[in-house]
Amino acid sequence: MGEKLGEKLGEKLGEKLGEKLGEKLGEKLGEKLGEKLGENQLEIIEKIINDPQISIVELSQRIGISTTAIENNIAKFKEKGILKRVGPAKGGHWEVDLELADTFNKT
Repeated sequence: MGEKLGEKLGEKLGEKLGEKLGEKLGEKLGEKLGEKLGENQLEIIEKIINDPQISIVELSQRIGISTTAIENNIAKFKEKGILKRVGPAKGGHWEVDLELADTFNKT
């Protein structure tokens, strides 16, 4: 019983944290990109922050949009310096701009 209560509490806490992170992420990234981020773009960044080794195919499956849409959004993030890929396609990882991450830690 304790496990189920813990799971439900974890889910609720995760939802609240996700909402707050999404709001702040959208504001800060939107400022840096010079445009308001869409829901899919926020989800992409959130999933990359939570799992830096996530693949484009995994992002596509988890978010429910095409791999082409993921690639197009990632290209925009890379162009603006928000996101970069470190290492090979297999075995590498994503890095989100550290300056941006510091901004979230301060607010």
